[in-house]
Amino acid sequence: MIVKERNTVIKSIRGKLRVALVFPNLYRAGIANLGMQILYDLLNSREDIYAERFYLDVERSVETRSPLRDFDVIAFSWQFELDAVNILEILRRSGIPVRRERREQVVIAGGPCCVNPSPLERFVDAFFIGEAEAGILEVIEAVRGRGKREALEELAQLGYVYVSGVNEGARRVYMRDLDAYFPVAQVLSEAGAFGRSLLVEVARGCARGCRFCMGGYIFRPRRERSIARLEEIITKGIEISKPERIALLGASITDHSRIDELAEILKQLNLEIAAPSLRADTLTRSFVEALVKSGQRSITFAPEACERLRYAVNKDMSNSQILAAARLAAESGIRNLKLYYILGFPGEGEEHIRALADEVKVLKRETKLNLRLSVNPLIPKPHTAMQWTPFPEPRSLRLKMRMLRRALAGYASVESESIKGSMLQAIIARGNSRLGDVLERVLEYGGGFSAWKRAFRDAGLRMDNYLRGIDTDTSLPWEKVDVLVSERYLREEHQKFLEGKISPACSPECRRCGVC
Repeated sequence: MIVKERNTVIKSIRGKLRVALVFPNLYRAGIANLGMQILYDLLNSREDIYAERFYLDVERSVETRSPLRDFDVIAFSWQFELDAVNILEILRRSGIPVRRERREQVVIAGGPCCVNPSPLERFVDAFFIGEAEAGILEVIEAVRGRGKREALEELAQLGYVYVSGVNEGARRVYMRDLDAYFPVAQVLSEAGAFGRSLLVEVARGCARGCRFCMGGYIFRPRRERSIARLEEIITKGIEISKPERIALLGASITDHSRIDELAEILKQLNLEIAAPSLRADTLTRSFVEALVKSGQRSITFAPEACERLRYAVNKDMSNSQILAAARLAAESGIRNLKLYYILGFPGEGEEHIRALADEVKVLKRETKLNLRLSVNPLIPKPHTAMQWTPFPEPRSLRLKMRMLRRALAGYASVESESIKGSMLQAIIARGNSRLGDVLERVLEYGGGFSAWKRAFRDAGLRMDNYLRGIDTDTSLPWEKVDVLVSERYLREEHQKFLEGKISPACSPECRRCGVC
C-alpha cells in the first residue's frame, strides 16, 4: 500500500531504539486517530528513538518498509474491542510468537480497551493505563537497554502499567494541563477517514456522566484547552501541515466554555470544519454559522433514546432542546441531521420505541431536515454504571429494529451495526482471561461469527455466559485496573438508573466519583 503523506518522520535507524506503533485496523482509520498522532510526535521528538507506523493493511513500516520483527518495542493502540483478534493476526503474520512467553520482543498495548486487559493478558506483555502524554516516554526508558524480564519488572514499577504475573494492577495516569502539549506537525493523508485534516482536540473527557459511556468515565476529569492555545494550534497546524479541513475533536465540542470565541476563530479560516460530536443543548448560532460558512451541511446529535429513557441513562436533554437545536441548524443552512440511538436499555419496551419514533417524526415535520438514524445495541462496558447489565436479547433487538424502521418509513433512514458484531464487542469488553483460549482459536479458524461459536465450543466455554447480566456482588475481571472512579460511585449510578434518577454534571467543586 503506497500512500502520499505529509510530515512523515524520516531518520537513520543507526543507534536508535526502534519502536513500532501499530494500529490494528485499517490505515484509513489509524491515520485519523489522534492517539497515534500523539505517540508518533512524542516519541520522534527524541533523537535516540525512532517510532515507525504499521496498520492492519500495511504489513511493513510506512517509514522504512521494515518488518515488525526488526523492532525493539512493539506498541499496539487498542481502540476497538474487535481489534483484539487483529492484534494476534498482525503478530502471527509477522512471524512473531503470539504467546508472550515464547517471544523476545516486548509487546505493549495502550488505548481505551486496555481498561480491561484480561482477554489479552496471555499475549500482551504490558498494558499502559491512561493517556500517552503522561507517561509514554517513561515507558520507553524502562525498556531501553534491558532484557525482556528486567524490562517488564521496570515497567511494573511505574504504577500505571499492568504486567500480568509481575504486579497486581495499575492506576490510570492522565494529562493534567491540556495546554502543555499538542502535536501540530501531524501526518496528513488523503486516504484518512477525515481526508487531509488537521485534528484539533478542543477538550478531553466529559462532565455529563451518561451511564453507558465508558469514555465519560475513563477520561475524567473533563479538561479544556484555552482559546489562546487552540488558536495557536490551528495557526501553527495550518502553517506546518497545509490541511484541507479542520477536524474538531472532543466528547462534546459545544460544551467548551468559550465556544463562540472558537467559532469566531473558525470563521476566519478558508477551510472546511468537521465537528463529529455536538451536544444539542449547548449548540450556539455562532458555532453553526462557522460550520455552514466552511461548507458544512451536515451535523450529528446523539439523543440515545426516547426522552424518558434518556433521563434514566443520565442524558439530561429534553425533546424541546433537541428540537430547538435542529431548528437553529436548519435556519442556519444545515440540510442533513444524523442521530445516534441505542436499543436495549433494561426496561425498554415497545412504548419507548413508539415514543422515539414520534420524537423523530416531530423533528422531521418541524425542520424538514434530511434525517438519518444510526441505531445500535447497548454494549455494556467495564468501568461504567451499566457494567453489570446484560447484552440485550437479540430477538428483541431485531423486533424493535423492524418496528422502528416501519414507524419511520418516509421520515428518516435507519441504519444499524450487525447484532452479531455487537455481541462480540460486548464479549471482549467484559471478557476474562479465559477468553484468551477463544481468541487464539478464532485466529486459527479464520474469523467470522461461526468461527467464534466454534472457538467457544472447543474452548469449553459458553458464549451466552459472557452476555448475561453480572451480579453486583461478583468480582470483575477489570478490577485490577483503577481508572480513578470509585466502585461505590458506579454502584450508586447503577441504582439511580434503575430508579430513573438524574445525577448532576461534574463541576470543579464536585467530589462524588473520586477522580478529583
